[in-house]
Amino acid sequence: MMTWLTLLLYSKKAWVWCKHHWKILAIALWTLVVFLIARKNVRAYKKVLDTTIENYKKEVQVIEDSHKQELQKRDEVIKKHNEDIRKLEQKYAGDKHQLDIKKRSRYLELVKMYDSDPESIGKILEKEFGFKYEE
Repeated sequence: MMTWLTLLLYSKKAWVWCKHHWKILAIALWTLVVFLIARKNVRAYKKVLDTTIENYKKEVQVIEDSHKQELQKRDEVIKKHNEDIRKLEQKYAGDKHQLDIKKRSRYLELVKMYDSDPESIGKILEKEFGFKYEE
């Protein structure tokens, strides 16, 4: 008889606990259902995950490649700019003239203004400084 009363006491306590904590039970039950359904499709999920990781790596590689290309283009532009400055300095050094700050800044200003139009910049630089701008 004592066991029956003890069982009844514990079942009432469990019922009261379940009434107050039903959300925990619902989440546990939902997790169990999802686990039982999902374990059948683990291979499919793994394949999707692998594809996603592969696409991520490809995208990162494309970003890195484009960054390298931008750096190369920037280096080429800097090299060209330095070469143009050197030509300008040689032109004025040969004529026993000094290339002062004003002429250098004027050159940079003209190159920046007409950078998208090589024909115009060539004519203007030839007119102002006496040499052709070549790309």
